This record gives sequence, C-alpha cells and structure tokens, in this order.
Amino acid sequence: VVWRLPGTMSGGARKRTLYVGGLEEQVDEELLHAAFIPFGNINEVQIPKDFKENTNRGFGFIEYTNDEDAAEAMDNMDGAELLGRVLRVNVAKPLKAKLGASKPVWSTEEWLQNSLKEDQALADAQEDADDLTPMEDPAVLAAKQKGLMV
Repeated sequence: VVWRLPGTMSGGARKRTLYVGGLEEQVDEELLHAAFIPFGNINEVQIPKDFKENTNRGFGFIEYTNDEDAAEAMDNMDGAELLGRVLRVNVAKPLKAKLGASKPVWSTEEWLQNSLKEDQALADAQEDADDLTPMEDPAVLAAKQKGLMV
C-alpha cells in the first residue's frame, strides 16, 4: 500500500520528503502514515521491502505537501520511539548515480584487456593439460586388442 493524495506528483519534493530510519520489521505504510500525519498532509508513504525476507528494509520515506510540515515532523520525530525502536528522521537525499554505474562493465578497455588475458591463460592451461594426457603403454594396447583388457 502506497499512500498518495489524488492529483499529487512526487517529483521535485526535495525538502518535503523525509527519510525515516530505524523502523522495526512490523512497521508498514499505514502505521508510518498514522505516526506522521499529526504534522501535516502527507502525499506519499513508501517503505522499501526486502523481497527475500518479505519484511521492510528498516527505513521508509514520507512526502509532505509542504516544506514546513516536513520540517515540523523532522523536528518532532527524530529520536522518537516507534514500536520500541528509535527513529532517525532526516530530509531525504536524492539517489546519486555512482561514477560509471550507467555503463556496462565490458565497455571499458581495462576490463576487455583483463578478460582477454584470462581467456588466453585458460587456453594455455588447456593446451598444457592436453600435452599431459598419458600415452598408452604398448603392452596395454596389445592386451586390449586381444580382448584381455577393457
């Protein structure tokens, strides 16, 4: 469940969006909404889920309709307790793209050169292994031909 007021868009809401950390596993969007609604109108509440465990990841985001309500909520709720856990409430920061994160790893020349070296080393090792294949002993070959060995 994502709480959102009709006709609102979540873009451009930097100071109106709060990060809430330290959430207990049982906290859901409805409980977080109820805890923060006394400070003003809320556009949206999001709690990212850990899909393996099917629980929240310990943090969430609350977007208010105006900056003043978000500031009041942050002042009052930072350090407050919810289900026995102390909350950390800050203005949410936009997700920063990591340097080079938008490019595939194989697009760099360094990765390509390392990959080629690994491929060549693997080919050399296979060639060396082929050279070490034991030759059949002539006595064993003669025994196999006579049907004495399998």
